[in-house]
Amino acid sequence: MTLSVEVPRTGLANPASVPARPTAATVRKFRPDIEGMRAFAVVAVVLYHAKLGVPGGYVGVDVFFVISGFLITRQLTKSVAARGFRAIPAFYTGRIRRLLPAAATVVIATLVASRFWAPPLQVRPTAIDGLYTTFYGLNYRLAIEGTQYLHQDSAPSPLLHFWSLGVEEQFYVFWPVLVLTLGLVGRRLRTPLLVVALLTITVVSHRFSISVTKTSAPWAYFSLHTRAWELSLGALVAVGAPHLARLPRRLASTGAWLALITVVVSAFVFSDATPYPGSLAMVPVAAAAVLIACGCGQARGPERILREPLLQCIGRVSYSWYLWHWPMLVMIPLMVGHPLNWVGRLGIVWLSLATAVLTYFAIENPMRHAGRRNWQGFSMGVVMSGAVVAASALVVANLPAVTGSGAAVHIVVAQNSTPAAVAQMQQQVAAGVATTEAPSNLTPTTADAAHDLPAADSTNCHASFATIDQGACVYGDPAGTKTAVILGDSHADMWLPAFNQAGIDQHWKVVDWTKSSCPAAQITVYNSSLNRTYTECDAWRKSVLVRIAALKPDAVFVSDSENVVGGSVSPAQWSSATLSTLKTLKTTTTATVSLIQDVPVPAHDLPGCVAAHLNAVSKCTFPLAKAYSFPARHRQLAADAKAAGFAVVDPVSWICTATTCPAIVGNYLVYRDDTHLTAHFSAWLAPMVESLLTTTGSTQPGGN
Repeated sequence: MTLSVEVPRTGLANPASVPARPTAATVRKFRPDIEGMRAFAVVAVVLYHAKLGVPGGYVGVDVFFVISGFLITRQLTKSVAARGFRAIPAFYTGRIRRLLPAAATVVIATLVASRFWAPPLQVRPTAIDGLYTTFYGLNYRLAIEGTQYLHQDSAPSPLLHFWSLGVEEQFYVFWPVLVLTLGLVGRRLRTPLLVVALLTITVVSHRFSISVTKTSAPWAYFSLHTRAWELSLGALVAVGAPHLARLPRRLASTGAWLALITVVVSAFVFSDATPYPGSLAMVPVAAAAVLIACGCGQARGPERILREPLLQCIGRVSYSWYLWHWPMLVMIPLMVGHPLNWVGRLGIVWLSLATAVLTYFAIENPMRHAGRRNWQGFSMGVVMSGAVVAASALVVANLPAVTGSGAAVHIVVAQNSTPAAVAQMQQQVAAGVATTEAPSNLTPTTADAAHDLPAADSTNCHASFATIDQGACVYGDPAGTKTAVILGDSHADMWLPAFNQAGIDQHWKVVDWTKSSCPAAQITVYNSSLNRTYTECDAWRKSVLVRIAALKPDAVFVSDSENVVGGSVSPAQWSSATLSTLKTLKTTTTATVSLIQDVPVPAHDLPGCVAAHLNAVSKCTFPLAKAYSFPARHRQLAADAKAAGFAVVDPVSWICTATTCPAIVGNYLVYRDDTHLTAHFSAWLAPMVESLLTTTGSTQPGGN
């Protein structure tokens, strides 16, 4: 979010009195068009987050970056020229007074609300996010978590929107110092050097924006080095403002109209499917820069709209509105206990605006003008930052219970796959459906479930998005005389703990060649995390099929998530793509090729549900009849694979009864999220998997 104009509003020139051909001296101080741009930007962002018909409203953040770069650089250059080194502490204390009071208020309010109304497992992460906002580092925390597969389906943080403040403040750590340093070389060289520095930042950062967007969308979206060019482009306009003020009236007016239209259209044309920021971010960013540039002298055509009183008022409270809208959109549905329809979300939009107005007049504006001395500003910053740290620590110290208080359960772990052992395990599953209290020795705990991963995930044998080549990835008994390969996406990888134990018991090597969100089925998929076609998946699949042929394994087990492709892929297309891989394996190896069907999946995050219902775990069970998002796809693949002569293994009876799937079996938590088995529960199923290594065909336990 950007700063408001820091100059007195008495500097507003009457547009009618401005000469037709302005000189450098007539560059306007107060810019009502910029205040109107702020209004558009915040409305776009708010409506985008509220899902109210502006699919590309996130471009409002880019507009804010350009505005911030322009205003702050204009302020800095004037202040440094007039005061030298003394301008730097004054600049930072000004930022503290301007940003911190409202931000600290929102963060503390959000932390309190999350403690009482957020799902138990989300409280601690939100408190940690609060700490990161204090030091303006949340953007990198989000970038790191966004690239970790296990966090992809995590609920959004109510403080997520603070990432943009992090980008700005990180930029302004070095930019004032650079302006001061360049100002020491003399008046004649100051401006040329500033232009060179800004052009360098713009070009280099924009190249990073394009390249990183292709490889890691979270890092591209949240990082300073991919966003700095947006601020520097605004800064370039500020440096060139004296010359831009001389633009011919008709040229400036036409350019301003085209720029405004471009910014508005981009908010409706772009969407979450748009690779962003990348090269396309240049559209709204350049348009915002042109709009500001064309208004450096006289008021131009679009200003007739942008200076309307309503837009001026919204622009003035835009910072507070930006701060409040997202926490309310996240927290209020949690408070009322259900998602809101568009009417409810629109109500939150108006409520957050009203709260922003109150915050502006009660906190933001008064605190901006309080304590003019630098030491007072720094003291204010220390106190408010300390308050946020204290609130975060207090929440962490008083987390809601996420561990069950039920009697400890010691589940029987079978050592082989005898019929008696299988029957006993199925009885344990049935007993899990009747579980009401989470046992005190629940394994893994609900808080640790997301990290209860197969061993391959920590060694890159379960390949990340960018990885194509893997190592040997041998588990089970490395000295075994027979070899089994697990092939597929994370729904294949989650079987590794079971196969590993079965391999040890039966003296089989187990090779795990799996890749995140990449099905073994020969079909090109779109990766929402990368925000583009998943080309690495196709390359990996081609490579690994060649490696399997060279390995000459005794058995290959293929398994994929049936949800890895969207609903646009028909059952016949999915079945054909999977059979293509199965047939390739059959013709290039002498191995027994088996298909392990996808597991039943709940409609919600299981650990989160259990944490919220520790004494009513039955609320987290789910009916088998609703356990597949695409049941026709599930049925057709099984039927076609059988008809083609492949062994088909259906793990439903390992996990569910004839009608219901439990959240807890004995003392084991079954799922680590909303689709994947925990590593502990997978290992418990080793006797079921063991039979797959010792028999062939489709008659093994769990087979159809």
